[in-house]
Amino acid sequence: MSHVQWPLVMLAFVIGLALTVALTVRRVKVEVPVAASPAKPVKATPATPRKATAGGPPTKRIRFAQESATTRIPAVEDAPTTRLPVGDDFPTTEIPFDHDPETTEIPVAETAKIPVVFASFGPGSARAQEDGSGPDGWLVKGRTDTRLYYTPGDPTYDPTIAQVWFEDEESAVRAFFTPWRKSAKRR
Repeated sequence: MSHVQWPLVMLAFVIGLALTVALTVRRVKVEVPVAASPAKPVKATPATPRKATAGGPPTKRIRFAQESATTRIPAVEDAPTTRLPVGDDFPTTEIPFDHDPETTEIPVAETAKIPVVFASFGPGSARAQEDGSGPDGWLVKGRTDTRLYYTPGDPTYDPTIAQVWFEDEESAVRAFFTPWRKSAKRR
């Protein structure tokens, strides 16, 4: 951070601090709150001006009314509580548990292996296997890096290694792939 002008940063900090202090600190006025008790009104007595003290303004003496005594309210004792007897636990019925229930073995039939086809580009698409081969009967090859697809009639169909296979050209178009023929005309 050698590009920062540190003297300017420090100046901005000091100015901000000075403004914050100046705007938050204000003169304190000494005021004595005078509250009258609602029970007894305060008798108005003429204020007697006092002499100025040590260069200050003359002050007035204010007399406060005595507060009335508080009224005690007798507390009502709680009503006695009645203890309810707790009954015994409810009777339970024992359920017999058979430790070794009889089991019937069901023979497992041989299952046919179904190839898993990952539709990475929607229905009608499948990922190519490691060697580039695809499902039987699927003839449209696709390259994910160029988003182009190749059909068996294209001259570059055989050397192209497929990254994705499509069931037909409509599936490739739905996956937003462009035919190789159209891309070759642009160049």
